[in-house]
Amino acid sequence: KQEQFFDRITFNFPHWRGKANNRYNRQLLSEFLESARTVLSPRGEIHVALCGGQGGCSATSLQEWRGSWTASMYAAEHGLLLARVFPYNPEYNLSSHRGVDRPFSLGKDPKLHVFVKPNNGITKAPRDIQLCCRHELHVVIPDNEEDVGDSTICSLDQVLAGDAIETIIQSTCVPDGIRVEVPARQILELTESHQGHNGISSTRVAVFLVVYCGEGFPVTRSMADTWRENTEAEVGKYIPLRENRRGRTVSKPFPYPALHPEIKYHTTGKKQ
Repeated sequence: KQEQFFDRITFNFPHWRGKANNRYNRQLLSEFLESARTVLSPRGEIHVALCGGQGGCSATSLQEWRGSWTASMYAAEHGLLLARVFPYNPEYNLSSHRGVDRPFSLGKDPKLHVFVKPNNGITKAPRDIQLCCRHELHVVIPDNEEDVGDSTICSLDQVLAGDAIETIIQSTCVPDGIRVEVPARQILELTESHQGHNGISSTRVAVFLVVYCGEGFPVTRSMADTWRENTEAEVGKYIPLRENRRGRTVSKPFPYPALHPEIKYHTTGKKQ
């Protein structure tokens, strides 16, 4: 039997029976996306209409994101990219899922979510719906410029501003379709006492917030943690890292609009 593939697969306002909590609705959405991907043509689209706030991609806080159905996260786990989101107004009669033939509320702002298979970066999701993971990168600031590896590639000032860090990661540590941001950094003065010695040493450390954003490629936590490992290995060739901060797992995925409200220290480097 020849397999059949589809250019468009649509599921409007999925909902588990009864007054279900988010757990079952997320499961329904996840299993639908997993199944639909197997019969989606290479350039096909999956359209899912959701009531206001359910999708979560516009959440501006982690609390709001966790209260949604986290649609883009489940899509990414099944190799799908949330490519577009726009207002949706159904042109048909709505019927309740509770066995009564009457309309149900769509909330203030129902949205149509369009999911696609990644296609070598041809499709790029707008920044405000990209899914992200983040982690901190701690580098030890050397006492002089000569301790920065290969100064022809980057200077100490460029490293501390975050620009060189971002360039190194973007060019060598992530696949095409992942956009890297280093939106914040802070300088810490660390004082350490040494057992058996009377002296106290002081070390300066630069802490960078590194963010991996799914512009043309899905972001999952496991993949982002691989990119974090690549980042630590590559940046470590140029400037020493704080050893007790290496190997820490990246954050769970979150939507880009929730990034900047969660930053606890000042933003530096390139303006977005």
